[in-house]
Amino acid sequence: METTFEQARAALAFLEQHRLTPSVEFYELALVYLRQSDPLLAEDVDRAIERDGALTMARAADIAATLRERRAVPGDATALTSRVATTERELTALRDQIAALRALVLSQIGAGDDAEHDRLTHALSPVGARRILEQIGQRDRRHVVLMFSIDRLVAINREFGHSVGDNVLNAFAAKLKRIFPEQEAIRWGGNEFIVAIPGQTATAVRELAEEVLGLLEQRNFRLRDTGASIGKVTASAAVVSDHVGDIDAILREGRAKIEAAMAAGGNRVEM
Repeated sequence: METTFEQARAALAFLEQHRLTPSVEFYELALVYLRQSDPLLAEDVDRAIERDGALTMARAADIAATLRERRAVPGDATALTSRVATTERELTALRDQIAALRALVLSQIGAGDDAEHDRLTHALSPVGARRILEQIGQRDRRHVVLMFSIDRLVAINREFGHSVGDNVLNAFAAKLKRIFPEQEAIRWGGNEFIVAIPGQTATAVRELAEEVLGLLEQRNFRLRDTGASIGKVTASAAVVSDHVGDIDAILREGRAKIEAAMAAGGNRVEM
């Protein structure tokens, strides 16, 4: 199947979103997933994203290896070599085009903005959040950490397209900014947002998190071309005190709580 520039660009954006090395095998995995041409692979990727909040390097490697095995045809080494060569050429050409575009953008807005902020939602990236994360756990100022995840975002992307999912993510980031005007939200992964609130009790922070979820639930997202509603969109949240340890421990506890919230139907805050 011929790859269009838009498909290739979307595949590379998918790899960047999940912090995957833009190798030939991961690029092909992203193309197959975005085209939905392999239902088994799509299910594996969706489950990994729902469980971990993003597609990790190790899980992507496993799925790519499975894809390679399924596509391997005994005695058809020539066709396989040709497909790999084509994929490498596409990836190289796309890298060159995006590198040129990125250089142009950075020359106008500055390299620091690109590295420290998520390009879709303009929330802080993990790189830009470093100064906030360094404060977590300091004894002179306690924090309560909120982690959010959109319920059924994978299903929304699959049914209505990634542009609709991006719209949901943008709207959610805006609601975080509205409820937490003095804090900067962090987009940690594809479907994970974090807000660290100093000097507040867990109970007070929970009430703010519930307010965010309520605002999202009230939002009526519609398809741009038909105006049809995509149905209710909700999110789940976790409240984690920084006494649990470093950011990795906080993330583990937050993800476990969000998983529990989603298992209970979503649209709730887990303490």
